[in-house]
Amino acid sequence: MTRQVPVRLFGAFRQGRSDSTLTVEVAPNANVAELRQAMHEALDTDNARSLLKASAFATDSEVLDDSDAVPEREISILPPVCGG
Repeated sequence: MTRQVPVRLFGAFRQGRSDSTLTVEVAPNANVAELRQAMHEALDTDNARSLLKASAFATDSEVLDDSDAVPEREISILPPVCGG
């Protein structure tokens, strides 16, 4: 049994995509590290896959650690950014 998790995409993850969400399948009790692996398999460019390691998963109220359970609410992936 698997669970469908829609992940909102931002920045470089949105480049070349017509949709702002990517839905991946994970186990019902998956953690964020397993979600990250599912995203790696679902992403279609090497650039997006390379950004994945340095990117953060977050809800509307917190940044998630890889050991956290995948929550039952909206999740976003935030690529690394730089600035001054």
